[in-house]
Amino acid sequence: MTDKNSIDKARLENFSDGVIAILITILVMAFKIPEDFLIRDYSIFELLEFLIPQLIPYAVSFLVIAVHLFNHHILFNKMKAVDATFIWLNLFFLFSLSLIVYPTALLGQVHNQETAAMLLVGAYFFKAVTFRLLHHYAIFKSGLYKTDRTKKELRNDTIISWLKGPLVEVIAFFLIFINFKLALGLIFVVTLTYIFPPKKL
Repeated sequence: MTDKNSIDKARLENFSDGVIAILITILVMAFKIPEDFLIRDYSIFELLEFLIPQLIPYAVSFLVIAVHLFNHHILFNKMKAVDATFIWLNLFFLFSLSLIVYPTALLGQVHNQETAAMLLVGAYFFKAVTFRLLHHYAIFKSGLYKTDRTKKELRNDTIISWLKGPLVEVIAFFLIFINFKLALGLIFVVTLTYIFPPKKL
């Protein structure tokens, strides 16, 4: 039985899906076309050379957002309902996701890539923190989370989640001073580990 202050989760989940779908669409709309595309002939290799610097940050950000959509659904499936605090934390999380779009487009340009990478990794870090705050409230504070797992197991998973999320972004930020591609590579590889759901939920 849910609390009298709880709210049906379906509308919030549908809204969240819509926002995330729009963000993914905007990511690809940020791709630039060569300024002289209409007045000169390009080979496929020349176009790929122009496209790849934009495609790499797009692919990383797409994966990051897609994985969070996937895990967002897992979280909602475990919720009996939502309350006002959960709704606001969820909106805060969606806000943090929206901040990924702009630095992704900046990094796709050939200038100031280290600075753009710092901005993008900073956005990833902010997103990681907001999602874990939402997750922590849902599991430990809301009283609306359904699970057969023990508190100890859930706390251990939370610790691992903080190590794999925000801590990785901090490490990635310092890797930018060596090579920003190393930072993106680290985030890409760690994000891949979230593709498959955990065996225990």
